[in-house]
Amino acid sequence: MLQKLHSIATLSFALIFSVFSTISVADSNLPIIAITKIKAPVNDTYRNYRVNAKEGNFQTMLETQMTQVGRFKIIERNRVDEILGEQGLNNEFGDGSTAGGGFNVAGVDYLVYGAITKLGQRKSAIGTGNFVSAALITEFSVDVKVVDASTGEVRKAETVAVEAKTADGMATGSFATVKGEGDPLSDVQRIAAKKVAALIATSIFPIEVVKGGDVVYLNYGSAILDKGDIVSAYRPGEELIDEATGISLGSEESFEGELEVTETTAQFSKAKLLSGETPSKGSLIRIKQKSSEKSSSNGKPGEKRGRKI
Repeated sequence: MLQKLHSIATLSFALIFSVFSTISVADSNLPIIAITKIKAPVNDTYRNYRVNAKEGNFQTMLETQMTQVGRFKIIERNRVDEILGEQGLNNEFGDGSTAGGGFNVAGVDYLVYGAITKLGQRKSAIGTGNFVSAALITEFSVDVKVVDASTGEVRKAETVAVEAKTADGMATGSFATVKGEGDPLSDVQRIAAKKVAALIATSIFPIEVVKGGDVVYLNYGSAILDKGDIVSAYRPGEELIDEATGISLGSEESFEGELEVTETTAQFSKAKLLSGETPSKGSLIRIKQKSSEKSSSNGKPGEKRGRKI
């Protein structure tokens, strides 16, 4: 009996050790990313901060989103400053004084730089007779660079822009209603942080179909995708190589179909086919429209949104 219990305990320990070893090996292969201090050149520091982008708040959101993606190791913020300080970069990474000898940042694969380049609001209104309908659209843009910490090479440079309806109202005669978000800046920052995290993550690990069928399963969860997102599916084909440089130009792609995300979990998402053909395992997915931004759009100019007259 004791020998049997000993065998069971030994087997259990072996299984636990095997699981943790697998997790450790997988974790050791994850890219290590440091998110540097987000800058905000849009801030108005001379008029009592009439424009305040709250860049620290956005950086926290971005760190949270990148951690939830689960495909990176994120360096703690205080450790980022320490690493950059040790290398004598002091947030001037990649300029003339460091180029050629100041790179190779210890313990980091990629550095993420960001600058909030647009923050504002615009009104959209329509009125006829005693009826008036109006909406407030909040606009937010951030420029992001992903830098190879060993060479200083800019691996990715993109502008992420967000527009979201953060207040609306209507009035007719003596009756009026107004509805708005409590903190519209935080709302658009959260959307932008999710889009930036998706940009960085999918440039290394693309969104893919892991299982096709009536319900299509995608390899990213709620950290990247939201219920109601519209995505497009593509089947990758032959890789294209520039013979002069040997650089891969990507691959030929054939459009398969358009899908809507119906459910998200922490690890994966489910989607249903809207048009085209059902994608199969290995198909690439690109986000076409975020559900969080649909409310800010009333359709393209000239596009009919109801039955034609």
